[in-house]
Amino acid sequence: MTPDKIELFLGLPITKELAALIDSLPAEKRDLYIQPSKEYLSEVTVDNKRYIGKSCGEKVDFDSIQLVETNILSLLRKLEIHPQDSTLTLFPLNCYTPHGLKLGIWTAPKPRG
Repeated sequence: MTPDKIELFLGLPITKELAALIDSLPAEKRDLYIQPSKEYLSEVTVDNKRYIGKSCGEKVDFDSIQLVETNILSLLRKLEIHPQDSTLTLFPLNCYTPHGLKLGIWTAPKPRG
């Protein structure tokens, strides 16, 4: 059974190094910026992989995705986290086809510049 609405999520894979940085943050700072709210960063797990990022809603255009990407990287900088690889991944949350196959994950190209 498929959900009525599919929520898109744009996130950065959490590597061992990134996980160590997140875990080393003071709890009050981490809890302020990483929470289930749409204004801040969220952490999700998909196929046993952890991601940190933000929900993009149900429908988004490319400009909106770029804006969310900028916001994610800005929030990470506020946490003094500067990942080596800032390639973000866009994927649906909790979305399976009627045959039980998971929909694919799209990785955004690296920003130019």
